[in-house]
Amino acid sequence: MEDVRIIAKGRIADLSKGFSLGGVPFSVYVRSKENTMLSDTLLDCRLIGDREKGGAFPVPIGDWTPAMIAYISPNAIDLQKYEVYWGASEQPNKIV
Repeated sequence: MEDVRIIAKGRIADLSKGFSLGGVPFSVYVRSKENTMLSDTLLDCRLIGDREKGGAFPVPIGDWTPAMIAYISPNAIDLQKYEVYWGASEQPNKIV
């Protein structure tokens, strides 16, 4: 198994137009702004192996998802309820 480390990171503050790192795959950390007993939530996204955009994918709350995400759909998660951070194993050329 390949050892992959996060070397670039940031916070997703706006999902009105979706989110990508211009072709660089990334993972997300979802942090609840309120106390919750939920252990996961659904994120509308495209993984690097998917052919089409969109589709609900369960991601953990309070931990990094092991998924390699290529694109997060517009308004895919409620940013009023959650803080969302991205992490990548390579430096992105641009944040879209």
